[in-house]
Amino acid sequence: MIRIFRSILCALALVLGATLATAQAPNPSAQKLDSVRATIEQIEQTLARPNLSDATLLELRASLEPLNATLKAALEELTPKQDAAREQLEQLGPKPADKAPPEAPAVAAERETLQKQFEEADAVVKRAKLLSVRVDQASGAILSLRRDLFARALLARSYSLLSPALWTAIWRDAPYDLAALGSIASAWASAAANRLQFWPLLGLVAGMGAIAFGYLNIARLQRRLTHRDPRRDEVTLFQKAAGAIGVTVAAAAIPMIAMALMVGLWRGLGLFNLRLDPFVVSLSDAVARVAITAGVVHGLLAPGLPNWRMLDLGERTVERLARLAMSVALFVSAAKVAEAVVDVIGGSLALSVALRGLSGLVVAGMLAMGLKGIARAPDDDEACLGPKLTPERDWYGPMRLAIWAAVVAIIAAGLIGYVSFEAFLVEQVVWISFIGCALYMLLQLSSEAIALGFQPHARVGRALMSSLGLRKESLDQFSVLFAGAAQLGLIVAAAMLALAPWGVESDDMFGSIRAAFFGFRVGDVTISLSGMIVSVLLFAIGFALTRGFQHWLESTLLPRTQLDAGLRNSIRTSVGYIGFVVSAAVGLGYMGLSFDKLAIVAGALSVGIGFGLQSIVNNFVSGLILLWERAIRVGDWVVMGEEQGYVRRINVRSTEIETFDRATMIVPNSNLVTGVVKNWVRNDKTGRIKIPIAVHMNADPEAVREVLLACARAHDTVLTTPAPNVLFTAMGEGMLKFELMCFVGDVETSGRVKSDLHFEIFRRFKEAGFALSPPGAPPIVTIAGLDRLEAALERAKT
Repeated sequence: MIRIFRSILCALALVLGATLATAQAPNPSAQKLDSVRATIEQIEQTLARPNLSDATLLELRASLEPLNATLKAALEELTPKQDAAREQLEQLGPKPADKAPPEAPAVAAERETLQKQFEEADAVVKRAKLLSVRVDQASGAILSLRRDLFARALLARSYSLLSPALWTAIWRDAPYDLAALGSIASAWASAAANRLQFWPLLGLVAGMGAIAFGYLNIARLQRRLTHRDPRRDEVTLFQKAAGAIGVTVAAAAIPMIAMALMVGLWRGLGLFNLRLDPFVVSLSDAVARVAITAGVVHGLLAPGLPNWRMLDLGERTVERLARLAMSVALFVSAAKVAEAVVDVIGGSLALSVALRGLSGLVVAGMLAMGLKGIARAPDDDEACLGPKLTPERDWYGPMRLAIWAAVVAIIAAGLIGYVSFEAFLVEQVVWISFIGCALYMLLQLSSEAIALGFQPHARVGRALMSSLGLRKESLDQFSVLFAGAAQLGLIVAAAMLALAPWGVESDDMFGSIRAAFFGFRVGDVTISLSGMIVSVLLFAIGFALTRGFQHWLESTLLPRTQLDAGLRNSIRTSVGYIGFVVSAAVGLGYMGLSFDKLAIVAGALSVGIGFGLQSIVNNFVSGLILLWERAIRVGDWVVMGEEQGYVRRINVRSTEIETFDRATMIVPNSNLVTGVVKNWVRNDKTGRIKIPIAVHMNADPEAVREVLLACARAHDTVLTTPAPNVLFTAMGEGMLKFELMCFVGDVETSGRVKSDLHFEIFRRFKEAGFALSPPGAPPIVTIAGLDRLEAALERAKT
């Protein structure tokens, strides 16, 4: 017994220990959040320090990236658990009141367990959301500090170029700067002489010779491969863009590769130390800048090749523009190399300011002089043929205005002492020029390549048409969509490159794009571009299925029923409305906009609907009434006022009626529901024809009736039941009036039957001698002066 009791106690101890260990075991998600909180607190303490460098801020921002991923993973893991516990608690219902009978023990235990799970998940989710807000605030603070640093460095005021103190300081420090330059040059020369013994010198000569030999041969091959025939007349825009990009890339890449090989050779031989690195980097950048400029000039401007030129510029303008671009590139590169030399020798601040300021003024002067002769090529056809019907957008005017604004800003900044801002503007003019030229060539190439690739006879076009079953029209639409997407991507990439020197880096922009794509919360709803895309896809799939089901109903099922065309149209239209509503509900539900949230929005918009959208809602409801009541159906012959015709389509807002003049009359649905409409074929297509006839008083009424009945009975379209009938309606004024009434099976033929009866009646009346007009009245003869003659006769009698 003792052993059994001891075993039971041990088992209970193990169970209790396991339970306590489980209860005290830390939550992994909570541990991750503790680590995130510690990192955030450390970053916030660092940000509170003054005078942080840009490198430190970049390190802090890099340490924030993993925190966002950790918090997002924790939320994605815990939010479903929280929602599941909430839903289960809602199924159990509210907890009984104090005076109410207690619930079952099993239910109470289940409620307590679920409540504990919900509270634990809810606490961790709230912590994660709070930490996410702190991460966003820290990221915003880092971005703000970096922008402040950039603005302070850019707008730091120094010497003005007009200040005498600047030139006095340069004159005073000139001997020391020259001595430092000579000392560094002699030290480098002696170190290079010591290193370049026989074998290193032989290796340097051999390496430089190999680089020169390779450069010449590759350049010759490049000219042969990228040759553009100047005598070729018909050159497509795709060929122009492809040739321009090929020439640009080849002409720019070969000198840059050669320079990189030479720098690698020099570094390998130990000819440059760390102190000379700024000079070497500046020299490499100078070669790259000049090479890229030469590539753009020969590729985009195509001097001497007007047939291959992408821009609408004359040869003289192209030559001036090419000289301007190369001059600016050479001078800016030389100025940057000179600035690097000043930095290497530790030159005075006044010398550095003067060098940067003067170089900026010279570049501004070169731009101002070069802009005078740059203009768009005149259109000779416009003088004789008049202005174009579809004028092209002129970009040269805004571009010239922007460059003139940059020139004025560069000159003003240098003269008032903002030399850093002046140098920054010069760099931006060169940088944005490169980006603009590359963007223009890539936009033209992408649009033309996609347009040609999506042609029906092209390989891509044939593959799409055979695999997806696209038509030629749809293929053209796809090409436009793809071209638009490609152009949008190129424009976004160019914008990021252009904004990079202004402190807006790609990481910041990609972070904003990522936040917009993967979602941000507004209340209880998560708004994201990805969610919108999936929502639109779900709606498109539902709408496509609805259209397919409608087509199946219209072409397969409904024709095999005994339903009339109007009822078929009502069924098809109603199915379309239901499918549209269901598809919209599914799409909005994916975004978190359930029916209860939409009901709140609808309640808020009810006032606006009551006033501003009253007529639209009225027409929509009237359309539903027409579809279900079927007082007017598709194919009915209706009369509204002075207009009449056939109902061709009942839409959401209006109904289309095709008149007998082959015109389409658009009638709001509310007019058809509330107005007076005559429907000739509401119940059936039987119609009555009434022909009024008036004959002379001398005619025999019985004979007239027999003739009219004979005419009606002789027509093969007139129904025998009901039988034709003749009414004797009036007599007087020398006329007898009759009405012939008969019926036809299809009221749409009543006009033709009535015309046939008129012809037949006229023919038979003419044979029977019935006059269709009253006898003419006796003429009245008036004799002038007869009254005077009568008066004279009366006097004679007396």
